[in-house]
Amino acid sequence: MVLDRQIKANSTISSTTIPIDEINLKIIRLLSMDCRTPYLDMVSMVGITPHAIKTRISKMLAQGIIQNFVAIVNPAIFGYEKQCILTIRNIGKKIREDEIIKKISLVGDLRFYTKQLGGAALFSVLVKGGSEDKIGLMVDILKPAVVDYKLLDLQPVYTNIINSDLKIINSLLSNARIDISTIATATSLSTRTVTRRLEKLKEYHVVDFTIFMDLSSMHLVGYIQFIVLMDIDKSLYEHIVKRVYTEFKEYLIAIPNVNQSEFIFALFYSPNIPAIELILTRLLSIDGVDSVELFIMTKMGYYIDWLKREIRKRLKPERTEMATMN
Repeated sequence: MVLDRQIKANSTISSTTIPIDEINLKIIRLLSMDCRTPYLDMVSMVGITPHAIKTRISKMLAQGIIQNFVAIVNPAIFGYEKQCILTIRNIGKKIREDEIIKKISLVGDLRFYTKQLGGAALFSVLVKGGSEDKIGLMVDILKPAVVDYKLLDLQPVYTNIINSDLKIINSLLSNARIDISTIATATSLSTRTVTRRLEKLKEYHVVDFTIFMDLSSMHLVGYIQFIVLMDIDKSLYEHIVKRVYTEFKEYLIAIPNVNQSEFIFALFYSPNIPAIELILTRLLSIDGVDSVELFIMTKMGYYIDWLKREIRKRLKPERTEMATMN
């Protein structure tokens, strides 16, 4: 498996400091919830002109604060049934990162990973039916590292996926913010068809749009970016998400849709360590939250090789789709 270099966030040390203000943070929050949000729609939330918003986004891209605009695709449309969340600790100096990834690939396809301050790592692995029994074997071969894992059901998709949808998704992989006309040209579809199908894909959470960012870089001023994993009561998922968005808006960046409802993966920023401790304490006090785990990220990667492969396997000749539609 190869990490797509266009979708890679890796903190580096720099002598140049980059201040990030409240306006940029508002833009980042909006793009994290939907990176395809038009500039004009951001005006009422951000309080500056569309041109000024565009300029700020361009600067954050150039500075590496925003790494890329990303389309998060529900793996269930390709037959994946579960997502395995692995936390690996006590990784020895002799075990290389690529060796860990190679061993993980025995179970399924790597979706994303983060490295934590202190050396631990978090991996999301997509699993198809019949592969669950390999997880115990993988845990054994990763020893002496300590491995914890959660096996979660992926949310099913309640809409039909057609050839045009796959073409649209494929065109969004390198840059999920490209405009409708560019997608139409790349897919040989009309702008009307692209708009209609894209709205349907978003409505059914086949595709969600976000950004990869790097607020934790050593060259940024004043913020710590971190992930919180919350084990929750599945029946209270919507209630908990609503409370987190309402009560933690001062620190919350976004809760990405990871196509399941058994835990919450939330992305925060904080100006200091005491604020992080306060956030964790308050999260744990919410009804239905069983436990919280903190990851202060030093590196994050998102893998799309599996996605490209699955799209390539399913794209049909044009005449086949036309016959089906007729």
